[in-house]
Amino acid sequence: MLIGIDGGGTKTALVLAEKNGRLLNTVTGLGSNPTDIGLEECENRLRSELDELLRGFGGRDAVVDSVYAGIAGSANERTKAAVGEILRRLLPKARRVDNGSDAFNALYGEAEEGIALIAGTGSSAFVLTKDGSHQVGGWGYLVDDAGSGFRVGADALKAAYRSYDGRGEKTKLEELCARRLELPLGEAIPRIYEGGKRYIATFSFAVLEAAHAGDAIAEGILSDAANALADHLRACLRFVSARPAVAVVSGGLIENDEILERVRAALGAQKNDVQLVRPDVAPVYGALVKAARNAGVPITETFRESFKRDYHL
Repeated sequence: MLIGIDGGGTKTALVLAEKNGRLLNTVTGLGSNPTDIGLEECENRLRSELDELLRGFGGRDAVVDSVYAGIAGSANERTKAAVGEILRRLLPKARRVDNGSDAFNALYGEAEEGIALIAGTGSSAFVLTKDGSHQVGGWGYLVDDAGSGFRVGADALKAAYRSYDGRGEKTKLEELCARRLELPLGEAIPRIYEGGKRYIATFSFAVLEAAHAGDAIAEGILSDAANALADHLRACLRFVSARPAVAVVSGGLIENDEILERVRAALGAQKNDVQLVRPDVAPVYGALVKAARNAGVPITETFRESFKRDYHL
């Protein structure tokens, strides 16, 4: 049996499968990012989720051929090692246990080497080669989150408030942000700050709507985001010899077709150096593929189709 785990900040997806890709069980639980919840709570949640996943299949004492867990917050070696120890405690009879960052899960499902570009609430890129992995961007909203949903949303609100109080050009974002807030701008600041990063990122959709209406301020915000994400890809290309390099994209912002096309256009002369791929399978599929590869199991089209047929979460 194989186990794949995709652990993010919001939710954790787990799959149990046979070596041919046929799913035996699937579980979705709470987020497992140890940076957000701490290692102790990460272990508690994974224990509960694995108990549910393996119920009827021998429990956590089952002999599992290979486990791979891509968990958010595990890009640094210290956290990665700690999560690996947790998995070995929870699955003492597993023959192979491996783990890393969730950033690579989607990439593993498409290629053994390449780029993972993430543009959701935050933005980051990771490169995977035979020589190891490299991080580009992803330094957090306090330092550098160019191209992220949060940055686009924050820029929208900034433009809306400057339009509102007369410090900036008039923009349709003033009206659209107030509509989304369901409050006059002058009364909405507590709601914005209480909502935090994820809430602010939702205002990126107001930017798209304003740009469609011909708003120049919104158009500039989208252009800045696309150029920033293209810069992520250019920086990643330094580490990848293959052309075109496979770049798997994920995250709520870049899942929008218009944003993806803007990034492709922003690459300019280098657009043929990158093959932008939006997977048709959930990221946990990549974690399962990595578990299978670690066990020497060949990944065939049948393996992928079995997963797609059985996975419905």
